[in-house]
Amino acid sequence: MDIFDALEQRVEQLVARKKTLEEENAALRAEVARLAEEKKAVAARIDGLMEKLQEELEP
Repeated sequence: MDIFDALEQRVEQLVARKKTLEEENAALRAEVARLAEEKKAVAARIDGLMEKLQEELEP
C-alpha cells in the first residue's frame, strides 16, 4: 500500500466518523429539545397545582 492509498483510507475514515458524529449530534439535540418540552410541561403542572393549593389556602 503506498502513501496515497493510506491517506485515502484515512480520509474516508475521517469522513465516516464526521458523518457519525453529525448524526449523533442531531439525535442528542432532538433529545435535549424533547427533555426541554417535558420540563416545561412538568413546570406548568406544578404551577397549576401550586395555584390551586394557594387558592384553597386563602381565606
